[in-house]
Amino acid sequence: MKQGRKKFLKQLGAGLFAAGLPAIPLAADADESSMDTIDFLDEGLPDDERYWKRIARKYYAVADDYINLENGYYGIQPKPVLHAFQKNIITANEQAARFARKDYPAIAAAAKKELAAFLEVSDEEIIITRNATEALNIAIQGYPFKPGDEVMLNQLDYFSMIEAFKMLETRGQLKVNAFEMPLLPQSDDEIVEQYRKLITARTKVILLTHVSNINGLIIPVAKIAAMAKAKGIDTITDSAHALGQIPFSLPQLSSDFVGLNLHKWIGNPVGAGVLYIKKERIKEMKPLFGDVAASENSINKLAHFGTTPFAVVMTIPDSLAFHRMMGLDKISKRLHYLKTIWINAVKDHPNVEMVTPADLSCAIASFRIKNKSAAEVADYLFKEHKIFTVARQLGKQGCVRVTPGIYNNVADVQKLSDAIKLFAGQ
Repeated sequence: MKQGRKKFLKQLGAGLFAAGLPAIPLAADADESSMDTIDFLDEGLPDDERYWKRIARKYYAVADDYINLENGYYGIQPKPVLHAFQKNIITANEQAARFARKDYPAIAAAAKKELAAFLEVSDEEIIITRNATEALNIAIQGYPFKPGDEVMLNQLDYFSMIEAFKMLETRGQLKVNAFEMPLLPQSDDEIVEQYRKLITARTKVILLTHVSNINGLIIPVAKIAAMAKAKGIDTITDSAHALGQIPFSLPQLSSDFVGLNLHKWIGNPVGAGVLYIKKERIKEMKPLFGDVAASENSINKLAHFGTTPFAVVMTIPDSLAFHRMMGLDKISKRLHYLKTIWINAVKDHPNVEMVTPADLSCAIASFRIKNKSAAEVADYLFKEHKIFTVARQLGKQGCVRVTPGIYNNVADVQKLSDAIKLFAGQ
């Protein structure tokens, strides 16, 4: 993850010019022609609105008839990535089967190698999937469970992963041990203790959701994984919302099985995820999709997908290049800043309940309004204020999830907080 920005800028431009498409200029706008590109990109304190508005104007094409504060489903592709994607669609379409059979395998292998470098692991330890749910299902359903094994999970884990384990439970392959995670833990140690105290002699796997899709809680994966490993317990980690939102590398997590997403916070075209399995653990995994050709020691045995979306995979290097050009630390701090503004504006309202710990979250945060369902609140925000959020399941009332992106600005989240307080006062 240490490669210089100039090289990535060159990669972006090369891909676009090869397609005959106009590149998004990385130099300043006409009214700021004296500003140097690299200086421009090296700016960007979290509260520098002028900088972030220029980023939004230069790199993002966003609908202007409403405010989108639901960037958790999938991320808007930056213009250079979108243009590269368009070029790749044209290439695959024009060249047809000859391209797929002769050229694409090497292109996909190169994309996988670059992705592995970005994640700081070997390309022999990852496969590219359609999304994190597919990646994690391959890990969950391929894991060598034995009857009587227990899996620990909680209500803040992603529902698709909970369902995957419950499906195996109905088949008699394991037992699900579910618990209630506190919505507002005060520290990493408190979170670790929630897992530690519920471990039994039969606990085989702990499902860890790195960043909750429900309330944005960031858990200390490395600490929990280390505690679990000391007791002979594996962790399967869902990092779908972590990659691109908060800084980390896969080796730092100490988890042997990790599913990730590339079309959320990395901004790749929709349809790309990653499964990481530590090399020493691949042999024991069983393929979800039928395969007998690949070596049992090769992760490729888990990737017998058939035809996959060529252009989506081809664009991965471009999305990584843009992300590295911007800088993850800078992005993460900006997202946290936007979240903090609206949280601080509403948290003391007597009818507003925050269900996200401010210090243990980044972009994602969720709230409730007393005596109103989450769906009712989300509908009100859009119908009356043209602010798009999403209702999530959490207990009987649910919650409203707010997820800004880097193209959003302070005015957007201030409009949100004003609207929340207005509705909460009714």
